[in-house]
Amino acid sequence: MRRGRWVLAIGAWMICAAALSALGVDGTRAARAALMKATRPAPGYTAPASPPPSPGTPQVLRTPGGNVVAGCTGGQVRVEYLRPADGFHIENADRAPGPQSRVTFKADGREVRVLVQCAGDTPQAEVTVG
Repeated sequence: MRRGRWVLAIGAWMICAAALSALGVDGTRAARAALMKATRPAPGYTAPASPPPSPGTPQVLRTPGGNVVAGCTGGQVRVEYLRPADGFHIENADRAPGPQSRVTFKADGREVRVLVQCAGDTPQAEVTVG
């Protein structure tokens, strides 16, 4: 008789646990669907344009050989940071402030030359891949 009660108790517990798990999964799906719907932009919505960077603010110039972070003030280029791409290294770099700056990124048999000049207060990169 006691054994039958234990079997009945364990069976009831398993049924309750299975039911709660099923409800939890459905609740999670519903919550996820509501979150996804809330994070989608409304039809016809266009994001506001980001403001242009202020004069002299350093900008990231991306090249196949790596990134150059540079800014311009009064027609002078300032190179703040150089970051070679994976597999590349900095072969040569002219980081002194001036009318232009040059950097060469090099990898196995490949070379990326970057000439940075100012167009007003905006740095521009001329990239040569060789």
